Amino acid sequence: MQGKKIVLTSDPTMMSSYHGGAILGFAATLPKSIMPDFAFRLLCCPPVAAASDGSALLAPCGMRKVEAALLEAGFDRSEVMVAHPDHLDKAIGPETEIVGITHDDPLGKIALREIEEMIGRGEPQNRSKFLALINHPLIKEHMPRLVVGGMGAWELVGEDVPVDHIYLGEGEGDFPGICRSIINGDEVPKVIRGTAVAGGDIPVNRGPTIAGIVEVGRGCWRGCSFCSPTMQTLRHRPLERILDDVTVNLKAGQRDVVLHSNDVFTYGSPGVKPDGEKVKKLFREVKRLGPRTVDVSHLSLAMVHQNQDLLREVSNIVGVGRDQRYMSAWIGIETGSCRILQMHMPRKAFPEDPENWPEIVRDCYRLFGEESWLPVASLVLGLPGETAEDVLQTIELVESLKDYTGLMMPLFFSPIAETRLGSTIGFGKDQAFPEHWELVGLCLEHNLRHRKALYRFYSERMTAGPGVHAALSGINLIADVVLNKYLKRMKRGEPPN
Repeated sequence: MQGKKIVLTSDPTMMSSYHGGAILGFAATLPKSIMPDFAFRLLCCPPVAAASDGSALLAPCGMRKVEAALLEAGFDRSEVMVAHPDHLDKAIGPETEIVGITHDDPLGKIALREIEEMIGRGEPQNRSKFLALINHPLIKEHMPRLVVGGMGAWELVGEDVPVDHIYLGEGEGDFPGICRSIINGDEVPKVIRGTAVAGGDIPVNRGPTIAGIVEVGRGCWRGCSFCSPTMQTLRHRPLERILDDVTVNLKAGQRDVVLHSNDVFTYGSPGVKPDGEKVKKLFREVKRLGPRTVDVSHLSLAMVHQNQDLLREVSNIVGVGRDQRYMSAWIGIETGSCRILQMHMPRKAFPEDPENWPEIVRDCYRLFGEESWLPVASLVLGLPGETAEDVLQTIELVESLKDYTGLMMPLFFSPIAETRLGSTIGFGKDQAFPEHWELVGLCLEHNLRHRKALYRFYSERMTAGPGVHAALSGINLIADVVLNKYLKRMKRGEPPN
């Protein structure tokens, strides 16, 4: 095996089907020590299927975009491979010059750093699997240049990890040229900053994506200080290219589609006010192609609040309650404090005043409940300047939402270099107020209260067999006992360990 010139891959936590239930992907951020590898692989992160040549039949959307950009830039199909991590022996050899790794959270800094600190059970699965990949025996033997990109590449800047290049930013424009420079033996910096491409230049995927993700647009105009997409100019892809990506997925056997942007309701508009006709046409045309379900990755609560009839019309177009039980979207509550909102997210409630934020959130949750939308909400704990009173206001807001089915994801603030807060010191267990622990406990209680309904909702999209479902149900029962132990301590305002 001589190897492909450019190999694109990632570790098993990224190259998984998650049984069709994307919520299982969160298991990649749990400590490696709490579950044997075989059980983790079987129950939470089963590998994507592989072709006979070792290529992955499904891959993250960002990896597919890089693959398409390389091919459009003139690299031959025989030179480029999206490789399955279990079959790198069919991809990496003496002629391999570049291994490009796409990752959202290679060192586990984004989602569950606080869990690692709180329960003291060691490194998370995603960090363990990423480090194993970059130290793979074939990489050590043939010594291709390792380039790590993706949303989590910033985590590696300044860290002592054996990678040659860290690629920050979008890859479609500059990455093919960087590959040519590496192949030609030119000097390439350790940290590379890719430039943004126009929406019309984001290529059509050459293969299907994990979870059926289809990119609609990039960027955000709201300017939250801790969020990297707000550093990107808002732009959208032409409808025909979006539909081409949907078709690629459906022809490959994918049944579910997730339309991805930082706020899908901004599609076709500058962002402040939606173009309702373009948004409805987007969903109408996607639905016409025949997917089993349609979801969106992210929605802005302020946009939903100002355009509630648009959400109702989208629900009707998609067939919520008729063709699928529900729709899901990741939303950013972030805080219940109007003061913190004004300090770090002054345009998050726009066109309304930040003082209206708690009521905006509650109104949206009422609408989600009426329309069978499942919100997955993030909360950011420990933003610079946050006080105990600010946290109490967030607690009050979360308590007011206790009867609405959804997930609450409390995240300790981790500074991302590519944001307005830059390299601000992050927030950890030692800085937490008792109120922070109470809030984490309240979120955990919320998720446990709704876990049966959540599981029913997600099972609509899951491809797991009855044995896996039975095992996951058993894990749910065990999790109830284990997590309730932590929950009781945190609800009293105490650290869990």
